Amino acid sequence: MTTHALRMRPEGRLQCLRCRAAFLNRENAGRSRFACPGRPLVHGLLGQREHIVYPTWAKDRSCAAWGCPDLDPAHNWHGPDSYCDEPACGTCLHDCDCDVCEMRASAPGLNRLIDSREG
Repeated sequence: MTTHALRMRPEGRLQCLRCRAAFLNRENAGRSRFACPGRPLVHGLLGQREHIVYPTWAKDRSCAAWGCPDLDPAHNWHGPDSYCDEPACGTCLHDCDCDVCEMRASAPGLNRLIDSREG
């Protein structure tokens, strides 16, 4: 079980340097049963978590931007919808019990994680 590596944010909340889970205080962080996976995750209300996977240089999901050779006009974009609803997506859908996921703290910036596939 990986524990959270916490730092104090300018907003006054503690945040894990690895998974981005956020807590109002050290007591709440100590009660958390969610093991940090050691990689960035999206936190917030279910249904508002965004995992954007298009190339950030163009914000373009077209076949041309992704180098896709498929010429079928019906196949014209790549990546999930901006609101990730993939049932197996561990980046957006996980059992985090941080204060943001439990609705005890507001942190809209944690609802979004840009996972660029460029480079």
